[in-house]
Parts: sequence; structure tokens; C-alpha cells
Amino acid sequence: MLSYFSEQLAGNASGGLINRVTDVKLLQGDLAEAWRESNTDFATVAMKSALKNSMVERASGRSVEGGKRSEITELWTLMRGRGGNWLLSTIQQT
Repeated sequence: MLSYFSEQLAGNASGGLINRVTDVKLLQGDLAEAWRESNTDFATVAMKSALKNSMVERASGRSVEGGKRSEITELWTLMRGRGGNWLLSTIQQT
């Protein structure tokens, strides 16, 4: 996930843009599934959120896209290995 986000942020930056997410509110979160593979635990959480997502010009702060309040549903899959820390593995928008 880190490399994907880094690539997206670098693309925005080269175009002089910032993706700004504000007014985030979690509306619902449910464990969708959990399983184990070898020594790794996995869990997928379904989350429904309301937020404002806009693309703004870095220099002026002017919104060039979005900015309206919307609801999204995402499935976040996390994994926990031997160290015991949960790491984000995937995000899927539905």
C-alpha cells in the first residue's frame, strides 16, 4: 500500500496538486471476515464513511475537483504476523 500511495502522491505533486480529504466520519464498521494462513492472521473490515474529497492546487489552494460530501464503502484487509503488529495489506473500494 505504501508504494501505491507514494506513486499517487508523487503524481499529484508533479502536477502541482494536493488530494485533500476532510470532514471524515465513520458511519459503520463491520468485521467482514477473518482467517489464518500459516503464521499470519488476516482480517477484512468493511467501513462506510462520509467525507469530502477534493483536489486542490498546491500554490493557490483553489479546488479544481471534488469538494462535495459523499459516502464511500471500503474493504480494508489487515495482516498480523509473528511480530504481533497489524499492517494494512489492501484497500478495496466497493
